[in-house]
Amino acid sequence: MATVEYQQASRIYDPSRPPAVNRISLTVADGEFLVLVGPSGSGKSTAMRMLAGLEPIDEGSVHIDDVDVSEMRARDRDVAMVFQSYALYPNMTARQNMAFALQNLKLPSAEIDAQVKRAAAMLELEPLLDKKPSQMSGGQRQRVAMGRSIVRNPKVFCMDEPLSNLDAKLRVSTRAQIGELQRELGVTTVYVTHDQTEAMTMGDRVAVLRDGVLQQVDEPTHLYDHPGNTFVATFIGSPAMTLLDGARIDAEGRARLADGHGPALPLPRELRARADDEVIVGVRPENWEIAAVGENAGSADTIPLRVRLVERLGGEAHVHCRPLEGETVGASVRGGQVVMRLVTGFRELEAEMVVHVRPTPGSCTFFHPESEINLEYL
Repeated sequence: MATVEYQQASRIYDPSRPPAVNRISLTVADGEFLVLVGPSGSGKSTAMRMLAGLEPIDEGSVHIDDVDVSEMRARDRDVAMVFQSYALYPNMTARQNMAFALQNLKLPSAEIDAQVKRAAAMLELEPLLDKKPSQMSGGQRQRVAMGRSIVRNPKVFCMDEPLSNLDAKLRVSTRAQIGELQRELGVTTVYVTHDQTEAMTMGDRVAVLRDGVLQQVDEPTHLYDHPGNTFVATFIGSPAMTLLDGARIDAEGRARLADGHGPALPLPRELRARADDEVIVGVRPENWEIAAVGENAGSADTIPLRVRLVERLGGEAHVHCRPLEGETVGASVRGGQVVMRLVTGFRELEAEMVVHVRPTPGSCTFFHPESEINLEYL
């Protein structure tokens, strides 16, 4: 087991363009499962490959157990990689694939056999040990790829989107298996994904990247409840948080939309001094309530919306809405769309209905209008 530390680490492919990874400083505790998440091109895979020794470090450094490994060869870092593409040898059985790295280390045959059997038992691979990859399903191949890394007993696991080639059901079961396995082994793990569900359910902490810059690192629940800025707020969570721009602060310390129309949203006292006279309001999809249904059923403290689509998911629904044309409050809705997650009151809703909504009391997040940083962090 080991600690991992990035110290102002950068990867620069083209000096005339912004770095792919830009001065990341991040510490991964001994035995921690850290997930790097972000959109395509955010630098998450590059950051992990810098740790594994597959990408050079152009500025700063990377340390494993307080040892600077920035100039160390990949083979000498004691880091095991699990790739998206499995990368198994097609002419070898599962047993041979898992034993290959240990054979290169000239370990005794009895020790190699014991390590392979141990990993196979953990991953429920015993019936597959004498099969080749072509005889296995995608999930089975991925487990063999994981077993190949486990037998090495490395200091650090690096996993680069290992579930992206699996179907949805298998992805869920394998996700749980990886989490249980990591806790059992206690090996420090850096896991890369673009899937926020994986990030939120698997990681002890989640690090969000955008354009090579680290945006926020925190425990999943805290990241969801207290996003550092509007990017994190809208990236983490599905459906995404709705942002309402241009909310003015009135004399009572309430955020009011569109020249005083719509709901009055009380701003916590400790945040009022940080807000100046305007804020961006964030509302999670589960924090909307429907006050009335019908063209003329609303009141001055609600936002009128027209239903575009109702996604019925059994016990809940995602209701996609757009602001009504000509309503000044609609101009505040960034992206022109509000998505609500409802567990009651959705069965009667249909497309083209008009609903009048407001955020539930005390549920809003407030951001600075210029920096778009959460006022809690200013």
